[in-house]
Parts: sequence; structure tokens; C-alpha cells
Amino acid sequence: MTKKIFLLALMVTLSYGSSDLEKKLELLEAEVRELKKLSNDNKADLNEYIPIIEASETQSLLDKVDFLPELEVRMDKMDYELGQIEGENTQALYPDGVHQRRDQFSKDFDPAVAVKFKLNMIGNIDKYTKFNGRFIFTTSTQSNQRLCILSRDIKSVSASSAFDVDRAYVDYTPNIGSDYAFTFSFGVLPTTGGTPMNFALNNERKSMFPALVFDMNTYGLIGTQKLGEGNFLRFIAAKAYTLKAEFYPYQCNRENIDNANVLGTYFDTEFKLFGGDSLLSFGVNYLGDFKAHPYLGPDVNSDDASDLGDIFTYGLGIDIRNLLDDRLTFFAHSAISNPNANGKIDDYQIVDANNDGIQDDPNDPGFSMASYAKGPMIDTSGHSVYVGMKYDFNSDFSFGAEYNHGSKYWFSATQGAEDMYNKLAIRGDVSEGYAIYNFHKDMYVKLGYMYSNEDYTGSGWHFGEPVKKDGKQKISYLSIKAEF
Repeated sequence: MTKKIFLLALMVTLSYGSSDLEKKLELLEAEVRELKKLSNDNKADLNEYIPIIEASETQSLLDKVDFLPELEVRMDKMDYELGQIEGENTQALYPDGVHQRRDQFSKDFDPAVAVKFKLNMIGNIDKYTKFNGRFIFTTSTQSNQRLCILSRDIKSVSASSAFDVDRAYVDYTPNIGSDYAFTFSFGVLPTTGGTPMNFALNNERKSMFPALVFDMNTYGLIGTQKLGEGNFLRFIAAKAYTLKAEFYPYQCNRENIDNANVLGTYFDTEFKLFGGDSLLSFGVNYLGDFKAHPYLGPDVNSDDASDLGDIFTYGLGIDIRNLLDDRLTFFAHSAISNPNANGKIDDYQIVDANNDGIQDDPNDPGFSMASYAKGPMIDTSGHSVYVGMKYDFNSDFSFGAEYNHGSKYWFSATQGAEDMYNKLAIRGDVSEGYAIYNFHKDMYVKLGYMYSNEDYTGSGWHFGEPVKKDGKQKISYLSIKAEF
């Protein structure tokens, strides 16, 4: 009897539990269906709103970053005449099958056209932080007539073009607004286009350092300490390098720098002088442990270069604007280069196997059998001066004139100069005159003429003993530029 009662109770319990379990399963299935519906609805919403969110984020970024393009088209007509170089007797075999001397020749270049495009980026990230960047692209028809003051050789084989980022750095000023604000900058730094080169370029200075002292591409750190109104003390610790040779289609004598050490201290102050707005700048720059090689063609690179020592450069300059009823700008800069050689040498001397002064191997990467093609770092200080003026006849038309001189042993740290001829590196004299017509608030046309007289070999180089040289270069140019 007891067993029957137990079995009956068990059957009732199981029957009730099964019914309850079925109800729970039904509720669970309903919840799953609801979750699937919500998931599908959310997916549809995301598909609809993600493009809006992404567009909003992109717009937010664009609201912080300004893009400022620059475009320049320039035509140059160049003529070059080279007299005798002291001690030069090298004879090379040229395409016409004749052995000719390296010196005592002239070149009448065809007109060449160059295009330069820059895209500047300025981003105000927040109150204390600012981003700066610049893309640069150049192309030129100057190919098989590259301006080469070393010889009559053809140094490139095709039209050159190049693209790179030459600026990408962040400015951080934690105490912005203070009379003693400190700005920490790091990245690919703004160390080209310094004063007073900007006057002839018809814009504001792009570098905080004077161009005659230091005008190189660098990456690293800059610290700027404001010392009251109009006074700034700057420090730089960086690596110097040179953009690809394609960026300088008119030269083969520009020295290429590969990751040299840079340390520098600069100070500039603004004040009134003769009623004009003046900028006085001075500083010292250290360039050390650097491999540097002249661009002699695609077969020559830094593998042929040695670390030859260090060079200190000291500079002092003044720019005065707004003289003579706010129409005249005047500047005067000077610099001294002081090398410290370590005894190693660079050797780009042709091997004269037959001792007859004739270059027998056309693949020899050297450029001369003369002594100036080989040697240690120059061991004597050099100096340079750079003066000029610019006069505004009215708001649309201006005229400018500049002159610079470099001594026999002058070395200029200007491998990144935006001046395509790197005139500040010359061991000799350069005179330049130009006229600018602003036919639109963002566009102008410029007509100019530059005459260079090289007194010694090795302009822009740091090695070898310079020798007397009689080289004359004439350049007429016309350019049109838009800068927004």
C-alpha cells in the first residue's frame, strides 16, 4: 500500500515538473526571439549611423587641421664658364670620344622648368598642443644637363622627381600665455628656410635659425624658452640629413649629409631701431661625427665617406623691416665656421694608373686627379657675410638685391636650403637682383638674375685643401607661385 502511494505521488510530481519545464522553455525561446530582434535592429542602426559617426569624427579632425598648399613653377636659363683650376690637369673621355680637360670649358644650358608643390598642415590639437607637417613634391626637366661645376660630365640620366615629408613635429607649451612660456618641439623639425632667405622667397621665415649659420633638414628636439616680450632662447639636439638628390636637380656639388649630430644654442630679440622693426639673432651650432659626400652621380653614396671630425659655426645677424615709410627692409648677417679634424680622409681622387693624366676607367667614381679631390677635413676657420635689401614700391610691386661672400675655407651647414643653388655655401661671391609682382593676394610672379663667381674649389664641402678656381655662373629665372 505504501509503495502505491509513493508511486502515485512521484507521477504527480513529474507531471507537474514537466509542465513547469515546458513553460520555462517557452519563455526562454521568447526571450531569444526578442534578443535576436533587438540585435537585428541594433545592427541596422549601426549600419545607418556608423558612416555618420565616421564622417563626424573625420570632420572633427579636419576642424583641427588646416591644409595650406603652395605651388611654384619656375624656369631657369643658366650659363657657366670655368677657367683654369690650380693643379688641375685631368683629362676624361667624353661621349664624343675625345679626352678633354676637367677645367677650361663653358656650358650654355637649355632653359629648364621645375615644379615644386608643398602641402602644409597645421593642427591645433588643444590649448597646449599643436601639430605641424609638410609634404613636398618636386619635378624638373633638368636631367642630362645637371649643373655640375666640377666637370662637363652628365651626372643624371632622366628627368628627376621626388616626394617626401620634410616636416612633421609637435609643439607642446604647458604654460602657454606666460611671459616665460616654454615650448617643447619634437619630430622632423623646422630647420630650413630661416632668416633672411625668406625675404627673397616673399614669405615669413620657416625656421627659427639663421640660414647662414644652419639650414639643414633634421629630426630630433627643440626647446624654446620665451624671456619676456620678443626675446627667445632656443636649444636644438637633433640628427641632420639631406633630402634625396632628386630634390636638387640643378646641382651635383651639394654635399649629402647622413645622420650627423647637431647641437645648437640660439637667441633672438625684437626691438625698434631707426623706427623699424628689428630682429637681432645670434647663436652657435655644432655639427659632429658626420658622413658627407658630394653628389657626383648615382654611383657615389655615403659608403665612400668617412667621419672626418666636427665643425662649429658661429653667427650674428640683424633684420630691419618697415624703414622709409614702412617700405624698406634691410639685413646683414655674418658667420664663422671653425672645423676640428680627426685626421681621417675622404678620397674622391681618380686613380691615374698610367700616370698620364687621363681617366682610363669611365666607372671610376672620383672626379679629379688633382689634390683637392682628396684629404682630411679643412683645418682653417672660414667666414661669410650676407647682406641685402627689399623695397616695396607699393602693395603689389617690390624689388630686392642681395650679396654674399664666402672665404677660401668657408663651410656652410646649408645642405637643406630651399635656394636651389645653395648660394650661401659659395667660396667666392654671389650677387642677385629680383622683382616681385603680386597680381593676386595669394599669387605672385618673380623675375630675377643671379651672378656667381667661385674663387676656390669645394663650395659646400668640408674636406680637401681648396685651390684657386675661376668659375662664373649666370642664371636668369622666372617663377610664378601660389601660396594659400
